Amino acid sequence: MLYRIVRGILKPIFFLFYNVKVEGKHNLPAGGPLLICANHTNAIDPIILAISLPYKMHSMAKVELFKNKFFGAFLRNIGVFPVKRGEADMKSIKTCLKLLKENKIMGMFPEGTRNKTGELKAEPGVAMIAIRSNSPVLPIAIISNYKFFSRTIVRIGKPMMLDKYYDEKLQSEDYLNISMDIMRYIKDISKG
Repeated sequence: MLYRIVRGILKPIFFLFYNVKVEGKHNLPAGGPLLICANHTNAIDPIILAISLPYKMHSMAKVELFKNKFFGAFLRNIGVFPVKRGEADMKSIKTCLKLLKENKIMGMFPEGTRNKTGELKAEPGVAMIAIRSNSPVLPIAIISNYKFFSRTIVRIGKPMMLDKYYDEKLQSEDYLNISMDIMRYIKDISKG
């Protein structure tokens, strides 16, 4: 309920000030389980993603954002849960897997944090979560200079099925390579 209210308030504001245009809506699956993966260059990317898609999306945010009790409670109430960055946070991984097993929709940034360099990078956990939950990956490119009234494009790619890996014994390096493939696809669709 709170998610819909917040989304309803933010959507017209962001669509106006950031001139958001959503492309590729025909690629949207009907529902979950679904792991949405997008590039991440600005702090407002999670909001742009949430207002551009017709789903209630669960996501992770750095644990530091939950230190303030009120803001932490607000985040939890809109489907955001904490993750300890820079380590294998098993609690957040289990939360992701549980949500996906319940046919929910998870939003993740494979780069792990904002990427200001444009260099191709990814974390292995994204691929691991997609494969262990048997969830398709929906790649999305956010293309913006983040200036008021400039065009922001949210380009939705075709869902990626990772089912060929479901029965494989994969190592951390394998997961990293698959996550990098996801980011390559996102980079490709950002070119048009």
